[in-house]
Amino acid sequence: MSGRLVYGVRNKYPHMTGEDKAVWDRFVVKFPNRFDSVDYDFRVGEGDQLQLELDETFQRMVTMLSQLRIDAIGWNGEQPTIVEVKPRAIVSALGQIQGYKVLFMREFKKIKAPDTLMVCEMISPDVKHVFDEMKIPVEVV
Repeated sequence: MSGRLVYGVRNKYPHMTGEDKAVWDRFVVKFPNRFDSVDYDFRVGEGDQLQLELDETFQRMVTMLSQLRIDAIGWNGEQPTIVEVKPRAIVSALGQIQGYKVLFMREFKKIKAPDTLMVCEMISPDVKHVFDEMKIPVEVV
């Protein structure tokens, strides 16, 4: 499995705007060969299943809107890396990354376990310590 898009700076990234886009652009420029390809706004999880009688189209919309969304999955060959992008890395981003990894592995059992990466513009020493202890790499750009 590889990403749908070529890894590189783009005018737009699905579901990534404003400050997140600026951080990601800097990362791509700083590490132009980091990934072969990439998926953006990658949905994981089952999403909500309402207990109402809904037509199939509406239920599909509910599911898609309630699934968790990974900012980016970078690919090097068959090796995925789950990437969370934020202007300021905070401890809750750690939970996002870990949760995304669990759901990704549940859904894609035949794919290698994903690596993880936090890409940010700022991180406090305490939050950096937590990421280091949890063995989640951080790139500050």
